[in-house]
Amino acid sequence: METKRVAIAGFGNVGKGVIEVLLQKQIPELKLEKIIVKHPEKTRPFGVDSNLITTDSSQVVQDPNVDVIVEVMGGIEDAASLILAALHNGKDVVTANKAVISQRGNEIFSLATKVGRTVGFRGTFVGCNALIHDLSLSAGRIHRMRAILNGTCNYILSHMAHTGISFEQALKEAQEKGYAEVDASEDVDGIDTARKIQILLGVISNTYNIPSDIPCEGIREITLQDIQYARELGYAIKLIGVIERKNDSATVFVRPVLVPQGTMLASIEDANNAIELENDLGVVSGLIAPGAGTYPTTVAIINDLLDIAHGAALMMPTSNIPVALNDIGDIQGRYYLRLTVVEQPGVLAQITRILGDHNISLASIIQKESVSAESVSVIITTYQVREKELRAAMQQVDHLQVVKAKTEIIHILE
Repeated sequence: METKRVAIAGFGNVGKGVIEVLLQKQIPELKLEKIIVKHPEKTRPFGVDSNLITTDSSQVVQDPNVDVIVEVMGGIEDAASLILAALHNGKDVVTANKAVISQRGNEIFSLATKVGRTVGFRGTFVGCNALIHDLSLSAGRIHRMRAILNGTCNYILSHMAHTGISFEQALKEAQEKGYAEVDASEDVDGIDTARKIQILLGVISNTYNIPSDIPCEGIREITLQDIQYARELGYAIKLIGVIERKNDSATVFVRPVLVPQGTMLASIEDANNAIELENDLGVVSGLIAPGAGTYPTTVAIINDLLDIAHGAALMMPTSNIPVALNDIGDIQGRYYLRLTVVEQPGVLAQITRILGDHNISLASIIQKESVSAESVSVIITTYQVREKELRAAMQQVDHLQVVKAKTEIIHILE
């Protein structure tokens, strides 16, 4: 078997892990040829032969002694330029950069298909990569996917549930433990999960022509009260990415949802990820795994490199057939509503009258004890309703004088 000569672009946390494995020279199919860095004088966590270090990426992508480029430098534009240049020069590519794959994947996969090269991207999913790799073998057969794909958000929500701390406190704790960046916006606003769901939609549909406007909500508005009320109702709150495919269209979204206690997704704790798949025969499978870290990402990248070395098929989408997204407002589902209202007679009558005018049936109404002298929380769960009808009704409800804050609306996923 021919040894694949590998160049690594980036020497951060992820690059460090891959470089360390390749320097041990225990994988005969892979040889470290070059390391591309921006700052060669920077102190590294372990010694590296200076002959391996270069700042000239253009020279590396044209080097006939390099077979594969591993892009772990981060960012979008520079990373995309490097990947495209590598493909143009006949190199295979492996990346852990979910941002570049989600935003420039159409261009990257189109070129890779045209020139007959491979782009491995297991590392964009870290923990769930073992299951995701098999998706390309089932392209077209996956009917539904539900996934927890962001360890930061899952850590925050599970620790709010177990310790009774606020969102702000849980986020600070996640940052202190290294589960969240100083600026955790991409995590808590759902952007990271939306990028992964976008990539997954392309994998299970075998197309790189994927819409970029995935409906996305984050977890900033989830309060400790929501988590406690959800538990009383028999649910846990999780940030979930959903893909439901039917014929030539798909319903896709990322949002916090209520999931029934006792299910796999409800049981996921700390910074772990999970993915649940249902195929066209109704068979459900899943995987739970760590959602972050240098080592899991390193393993994912090495697995891609080994597949390339062995000539195995990777999960790269190869067609340009567009995927049509269904209107999120057409979802039929049940919903949890948390209203903040004044404590006086007749309030519930005003609210239920509006909901009734929109043909919204209520499963339960719970009025909690006053949290302040001015207001009280009312928790409502609905039966099946079209989402756009519910949101139209709640817009009217929120304009009532007795309602003191915008209603929190959370999808109940069953």
